[in-house]
Amino acid sequence: MYFYECVLLLKPTLSDEEAQGVVSRYEKIVEEKGGRLHATQRLGKKRLAYELRKEKKADYVILYAEFKSPSDQLEIERVARLDERVIKSMILRRKTLVVPSMDSSSESAAHNTEAGAAFVGAPEGEAI
Repeated sequence: MYFYECVLLLKPTLSDEEAQGVVSRYEKIVEEKGGRLHATQRLGKKRLAYELRKEKKADYVILYAEFKSPSDQLEIERVARLDERVIKSMILRRKTLVVPSMDSSSESAAHNTEAGAAFVGAPEGEAI
């Protein structure tokens, strides 16, 4: 099994319903590829360190997925590149799956993240 964290930075101008639709699209891609979605974490709108595609803020979303083949994640990467609602995306491969506890508020979960991609105590990932 291959474990992945997929970080999506969505345009801040999207309404909550539109943002949820984008997230649902990527969740559906994971299921279509025979993968298993363990969790979806929405960290909310945050200020970017620098402008990306003329945006100063972005809505952060992290998908925790598991695939049988390493090539299965390529579809998420391809769709994210073509989707105009996604400012930036990054897919990290993990040796083990580390899913944050969902009982804490998004404020404290965001405090425990570093650049929105790696969690404290998680093994080092490799960017794909």
